[in-house]
Amino acid sequence: MDIRSVLFLAVCLVFASTSSVWSEDADGNAMSLGDVKTLEDLAQVGGQLFGGKGQCAQCHSLQGGSSDKGPSLGGVGAKLKREFIHESLVKPDVYVYLDFSKVPPAPYAAPMPPTSLVKGEVLAVIAYLQHSSGQAITVDLSELK
Repeated sequence: MDIRSVLFLAVCLVFASTSSVWSEDADGNAMSLGDVKTLEDLAQVGGQLFGGKGQCAQCHSLQGGSSDKGPSLGGVGAKLKREFIHESLVKPDVYVYLDFSKVPPAPYAAPMPPTSLVKGEVLAVIAYLQHSSGQAITVDLSELK
């Protein structure tokens, strides 16, 4: 294991040990997973995780257009089943995603790293991806417990 892998794992452990996942409600008040009352709240927290602790936005966007690091996730909540998104987040090495903008198609430059998100956080990101795709959120709030 090289030094970059060791540092990445250390950072993941630090982020995983923090319990204050937050977003802001309509009034600008901090909101954690424990404060989620609606599916929209859950999607909002998921959006903060996507851009923050989950570090998804470092390689993915929702606006279309892939980067060298990862594919666009725009509309993914409408294209992929919840179970597939879940597995992609918790077992990112199961699938090799190809960049079809290259001829011949080739894997992205950076493989998807393991996520440091815990169960409720993963569900929040799934809710965010579904909501941002205009789809019904399939996560039930009882699953957060």
